[in-house]
This record gives sequence, structure tokens and C-alpha cells, in this order.
Amino acid sequence: MRPAGRVLVVGVSAFLTGSACGQIVVSGAASAHSFSGQFIVHDRRATGPEAAGFDPGTNHAYVRLEPALLTVSCERIKHLVWRELGETSPWRGKMDLVLYTAKTGQDTITLAAERFKDGWQYRLDVPDVVERARFVRVMTQALLLEMANRNANEHAADVPLWLAEGSAETLLSSSEIEVLLPPPRDTVNGLQLTSAVVSRLKQNPLMQVHALLSAHTPLTFEELSWPKEEQLAEADALYRGCSQLFVSELMRLNGGRACLRAMLAQLPRNYNWQFAFLEAFRAYFARPLDVEKWWALQLVQFTGRDPSRTWPLRESLERLDQSLHSSVQVRAEANGLPLHTEATLQTIIREWDRPRQTQALFGKLKELELLRLRVAPEVAGLVEEYHQTLETYLQKRDHTGSVLPFTRKPGLRRLVDETVAQLDALDIERRALRPPSAPVAAAPDQRTIRRQ
Repeated sequence: MRPAGRVLVVGVSAFLTGSACGQIVVSGAASAHSFSGQFIVHDRRATGPEAAGFDPGTNHAYVRLEPALLTVSCERIKHLVWRELGETSPWRGKMDLVLYTAKTGQDTITLAAERFKDGWQYRLDVPDVVERARFVRVMTQALLLEMANRNANEHAADVPLWLAEGSAETLLSSSEIEVLLPPPRDTVNGLQLTSAVVSRLKQNPLMQVHALLSAHTPLTFEELSWPKEEQLAEADALYRGCSQLFVSELMRLNGGRACLRAMLAQLPRNYNWQFAFLEAFRAYFARPLDVEKWWALQLVQFTGRDPSRTWPLRESLERLDQSLHSSVQVRAEANGLPLHTEATLQTIIREWDRPRQTQALFGKLKELELLRLRVAPEVAGLVEEYHQTLETYLQKRDHTGSVLPFTRKPGLRRLVDETVAQLDALDIERRALRPPSAPVAAAPDQRTIRRQ
């Protein structure tokens, strides 16, 4: 249940049979269907005075919803939400949107989920004049609920609020063309036209979050998990900004999008979403305290840098390449001149003695920590993976065989092999991020030059 005037979420689990099975019936309403068939808009607006004080023609925060255009907008929002999560499975639950005449600027939006014999279906009662951002948030919540309920039987999934708000804020802050289509305002030569302003300049979607968190104390993971009523009512922007950053940082993890999809799939099996979260992200977090520590580190790194001054992708990868190699001197002969070469992390871990290895790897950890503040967003997650791999290796190396000394060498060999394999996989991922080089122009044909 969100604060009054926001959205009312109703979950109904009713296993029905008979003629109404598999269909939420909305009688006496003209309807419009989306091209995928998932969204059906029913027009139940009554004639009479319109809501005052929020004319969409003058107040661009609001939009007037029309059935045909609303089906297109719903498909567009679904496409963006699915793209962010990497979702490719087909939808299963139909959504009926019932338009009613708006009376105030904050009329209630009701989202109801109901289980039938052939699966879950959803109904949204929406005023015909609504805040753009508010409708996008409600639709994002409904789409996440549909994804989570695909395998739900006994009860509907409990989608965490930070996931719905964070995903919606990412969508709203993107530079995509307007996701909610307003009705045409002008007529030219008999054609009804409307305009949309599109910026070709790609801006960091977290710029506003950075400014917000630079001026306010960020919320903890516990506050994101269990927000208080006053937090949502008085500091909605802060909650949404922290949620957007939290979701963004989870997606930066290696396989983060797949973990979020796995969490959604497991939500119906748990009454507490945190169990599904920890199960899906078990490779990174064993308990909520681990999430809290990780989140605190992300906040320090994020607020300590200006996201508008990060290096471009190519330079970020070059800097990372430099940090992953150590310059060493080798001699081919005892009295020969030293030759300079580069040692990889794998070489340091496999071949160097413990004192030199420890000094080199701790130096690499410091370099990677500084690097995280300036690299492009596409590379930040990879830098974190390298840092975590080296840190884990050093911790385990110093404890291997500490209980039974005769197990030290086999255990250390196994740890070295595992760490090198992880670094090899990260190197492959790093090379895949490198943009293709510009093709070199072919040299002109000398015979052609003579003829000219």
C-alpha cells in the first residue's frame, strides 16, 4: 500500500472455474487492444466537468490518456523495462486498464492481481488525466509483478518497492523518446499532429541522483528495504534516487541482470522478498549485513566522484590494462643489460615469491580502488570484479593450511588455479568490451596515381 493518492495495490488469489475463467470482465466499455494482445484499455469515462488545476496543455507534468495511444505507451514501457532486465520470455498475464474521469490531480490508481485457472490477470483503474511519472511507475510495478507471478500458484509475489521505483526512475531518466504518448494538439492539412523534443546528447542517467545524494544523506539498505510512511510522503525523491542507484549498481555486477530475473522468479515462493534476493545473489551476499556493507561502499564511491567527468570507454579500458600489468626487469645473461617487460596478474600469482607477490598485489588493489572513481560506467563493474578477486585471493592465501600444515601446498595450488581461472575469464570479458578499431585506409594504387 503506497501513501494516499498514489496507488492502491490489491492482490487477489481466486482459483475460478466456469465461463468467466481466464478473463477479467469489464462490462459496458469501449476497448482498444495493444499489438501484442497483452494490454486492453477500456474507456469508462463519464461526461461532465473535467478535473481542474492540471491542464495537460499547460502543465507538462500531466498527460491526458486516450485508449488507442495508451496501448502503444504500455507496449513501449514494457519494451524498456524488459530491455533493462534482459527479459526475453513471453508474457503470460493480460492487463486490463480501465480509464475513468479524473476529478483531482491525485486520484487513486488501483492495481489488482487475480489468479484464474489459466494464470494471473491484472486490472488497473487509472484516471484519464494523470502525472506522467506516476503512471510510468505504476506500469513498471505492474510489469514486474507480471514477470514475478508467471510461476506463482498460492499467492501473488511481493515485488520490493526499491526494485519498482529504481527501475521506473531509470526509465524516466533515460534519453528515450517520450514513452507516454499525448493526444494530438494541432491539425495541419487535416492531419492531427503532436510534438516531442528529443535530445541527441547522451547524458548520464545518474547525474540527478549524484546531485541529490551530494546534498542529502543516502538511505541505508534497511531503509530501502522497509521504508517508513514519512520517508515516502516527505522524501520521495530521496527514496527514488537511492533506489535507482541501488538497482543500477546491482545490474553492474557480473550477471546482475540475470540475478534480478532469478529473484523475480523466486518471489512467489517466499513471503519475505529478502529470502528470494539473497538466494538469487548468493554469489555476492550471504546475509543482509553483506548487502549493507556493499551498498555503503558503492555510496562512498559514487558520491566521491563526479559522474560527468569519467573517462570515455576506450581510455577507461586502456587505464585498466595499465593497472593490471607490472613492469619488471629481466636479464637474458648474468652480465647482460636488463630488459623491460610486463608481468600479468596471473604471472605474479603463479611465479612470484610471497613477499614480492604481496607487495605487488596490494599495490594493484590500491590502483583499482582509485581507478573505480574515474572509469566509464561500462567498466566500473569489471574493475570491481578484479578488485574482489585479488582481495579474496590474499585473504584465502594467508589462511590456507593454517589448521593442518600438511594441507598447505595442495590447498594453495588449488587456490592459485581457481584465482588464475577467474582472472582469465575477466580478461576475456575485458577484451570483449574494447570497441573495434577504425579500419585503416588502404594505400592508393600507384598506377591510378600515374594515370591521374
